[in-house]
Amino acid sequence: SLVSPVLVATPVKTLQLATRWDLATMNTIGKIEEFQPEKEKFTSYAERVELFFAANSIPEEKKVPVFLSTAGSDTYGLLRNLLAPVAPKDKTFEEIVKVLKGHFEPKPLTIAERFHFHRRNQAPGETVIRYVAELRRLATNYDFGAYLD
Repeated sequence: SLVSPVLVATPVKTLQLATRWDLATMNTIGKIEEFQPEKEKFTSYAERVELFFAANSIPEEKKVPVFLSTAGSDTYGLLRNLLAPVAPKDKTFEEIVKVLKGHFEPKPLTIAERFHFHRRNQAPGETVIRYVAELRRLATNYDFGAYLD
């Protein structure tokens, strides 16, 4: 009679743990990898994180912990240094994004961007569509204002 409750309780406990694990891992939409500055601009990464939050209905109070646990150890270490002596967990998601964006994408010098824009020629074999897309990318920092369209 002492063995029976143990055998019954163990599978139930295991089943409860398995159910929690499934809910935590199986019901998310999409995936957020660690931020890799050599592969992606931080602005793009932050947009994808915000889309992940929206798709998975992440509440405001969970955004910072989710972001800090997915951004990667290099990004977390950098953020700790940029925010010192304040801990990253004590900032809002918006404050964290602003700090990291300022570090990874500092505001470019308009005169230098104008130089790059005017020096850009269509490369041999480059399609017109790709060339125009590259000109539009270069123009984002040119300060064209309303004349960009």
